[in-house]
Amino acid sequence: MTDHYEDLEVGETYETGSYTVTKEEIIGFAEQFDPQPFHLDEEAAQESMFGELVASGLHTLCLSVRLFVTDIVDGEDGIANMGGLGMDDLRWHEPVRPDDTLRVRVEILEKTLSSRSDRGYVDFRRSVIDDADEEVMSIVSHNIVRRADAAD
Repeated sequence: MTDHYEDLEVGETYETGSYTVTKEEIIGFAEQFDPQPFHLDEEAAQESMFGELVASGLHTLCLSVRLFVTDIVDGEDGIANMGGLGMDDLRWHEPVRPDDTLRVRVEILEKTLSSRSDRGYVDFRRSVIDDADEEVMSIVSHNIVRRADAAD
C-alpha cells in the first residue's frame, strides 16, 4: 500500500538497497558531466589531493536520487511522491571510490500541509552511506507528497 502524506511520521527512517559504483561508471559520468582529472584518469588522480580516482560528487548525488526513487518512492509500498521543490544543505563528507557500495538512509525531518487539498510538503534528510558505514554525502530534499484523500 502506498504511503501518503498522512501516513508519514517525522523521525521515521527508510533505508535503500545497495549499489556498487564501478571505475567505468565514474569515468563515464565524469567524461559527460564533470571532466576533472581526478574523476577521469587514474594516473592524474594519484597527483590530486585524493591520491586516487574518485567519483564526482554530482555522480554521488545522482545515485542518491536513483536509490531514493527506485527503493523508496516507486512500487506498491512507496511514498506517493508528486515531485520536488528543491534541495538544501548538500555536503560531500568523504570521496566515493571505484567498487564502493553505497546505500541511502532517509529520515523525515518535517511535514507541512499545503493550502492545496491534494498534497503536503515533506522534508527528507538523505544520507549516502558507504560499505565502511561512513556517511559520504548528505542533503535535505523538499518533496511534494500526495494526500490520501486525493489518491482516488
